[in-house]
Amino acid sequence: MSIENTVPIANEPPHIVTNGVDVATVEILDQTEAPESDEDHNARLEREMVALPIVNKLRDDPNITEVVAYGHLPPSAYQHSLTASTLRGRGKIAIRPLKFFNKEKTECYMICHLGRSLCGHDGIIHGGMLGTLLDEHLAYVTVPSLPNHTGFTARLEVNYRAPVKADQWVIVGGKLDYVDGRKAWADAWVEAIDQSIKYTEARALYVSPRQPMAKVEF
Repeated sequence: MSIENTVPIANEPPHIVTNGVDVATVEILDQTEAPESDEDHNARLEREMVALPIVNKLRDDPNITEVVAYGHLPPSAYQHSLTASTLRGRGKIAIRPLKFFNKEKTECYMICHLGRSLCGHDGIIHGGMLGTLLDEHLAYVTVPSLPNHTGFTARLEVNYRAPVKADQWVIVGGKLDYVDGRKAWADAWVEAIDQSIKYTEARALYVSPRQPMAKVEF
């Protein structure tokens, strides 16, 4: 083991380097506050979420019903779902979003926190991530009105109007436009949590297959 004294700097205690490790620096780091654990991080986000004015507004609306986000997915589908499972975790979608429907299930709102590990440009949520959320949300407001409650994306148009900064709460909203047989058109958007700006808007055509498939309940 080698111990060497470095030349002290004015007003700074002498450093001792042991096996290449600056002991003084280690001691300073040890005295700093411990980083937030994943459990504490998620608990903090949960507290923030339930205190959001938009959450209280939706919960107080008699025409709106809260449902469990991704609760419609069977275990295997949940495990392999991009948004429900793969993109969940600290720095991504850390906690399960809150999800609300109107009575007819033609309108849907989700309150979601987007972390710093979902970026394209550093600090800016990836456009593909927003497109994924919008496509999924458009299904929520079209599929319940289609035959057998089943449908697939036939066309998706996304307009990116303003960058979405990472590590913030957003509202993902959607509304059914109209249904024509096996086809349904709808609009969706990602907006600021205070509803001051719509960052991204989308429109989609969903089509129900000719052959009946398993019914999906959102």
